[in-house]
Amino acid sequence: GKDKLTEIYIPDSVTEIGDNAFAGCTGLNSIVIPKDTTYIGMNAFSGCTSLTSIVIPEGVKELDYNTFKGCINLTSVVIPQGITTIGDRAFMECTSLTNIVVPDSVTTIGDGAFENCYDLSSIHLGESVESIGEGAFFACKNLESITLPASVVEVGAYAFSGCDSLRSIQIPEALMEVGYDAFPEDTKVILY
Repeated sequence: GKDKLTEIYIPDSVTEIGDNAFAGCTGLNSIVIPKDTTYIGMNAFSGCTSLTSIVIPEGVKELDYNTFKGCINLTSVVIPQGITTIGDRAFMECTSLTNIVVPDSVTTIGDGAFENCYDLSSIHLGESVESIGEGAFFACKNLESITLPASVVEVGAYAFSGCDSLRSIQIPEALMEVGYDAFPEDTKVILY
């Protein structure tokens, strides 16, 4: 079964990883995605609970929804320059992730993208992020501070709700839309 599979070799000729390709492979702890891969489908690695690190190839432009959802032992993710969208729930419930760097090419962070990433304490958002979806960082309990880049114009409802350690957030004056309960009520909001 899927729980017995511990590592997979994907030939370099592969350019697309389809929807649900490795979903639920709970024993999978190592995978190298070929460098020429341009597409990773929805739920592709969802529930790969033994996976500890992933390097997303530079040709991938978008992470579909639930791509790495529930990869509870994932501690290292490299998101390359070139990705424009981190899809809904892409890293939801990756409870062992401690830091994430969103590259400058990303414009959209989807709904629930990093929801319930309890150990996430460091987030660097690239200079092109325009939209942060509903619940994008909901319940990131170890996040203490964050600066939203000047490019951000929209923050969805509950985007940072449940971030119990969030003491301060820096937001640009140009921010146009902030959804309901986007930030915890005792968080210091600093305009710049």
